[in-house]
Amino acid sequence: MRLTNKDYVSILKYYNKPIPKSQTMLKKQAESIMNLKLCKCIKKIDPVNEAKSIGICTKTIFNNKGFTRGEFKCDKNKSIIKLSKSNKSNKSNKSNKSNKSNKSNKSRKRMS
Repeated sequence: MRLTNKDYVSILKYYNKPIPKSQTMLKKQAESIMNLKLCKCIKKIDPVNEAKSIGICTKTIFNNKGFTRGEFKCDKNKSIIKLSKSNKSNKSNKSNKSNKSNKSNKSRKRMS
């Protein structure tokens, strides 16, 4: 799912940035902020093991807010990231599955 202008505005409001009137500028600024956050987070956590850092940072920056990220690059000159919305139905299914497994584990422990 593609992000709407409301989504880009909410990103800019979250980080207390001014909201431009142009839609293209709105998109560019929101994506550049998210890319900066991701790149800083990756370098801060573990610059040696980038795969681990990318997973942790993606979860905290994007997935918890209901977004998913596409390809990205952390270069000094260019920073590009593609954003999209994640399906909310997947979140509810995952939480239901984890609750069911926790309940079954608890009942197994009581029987022992």
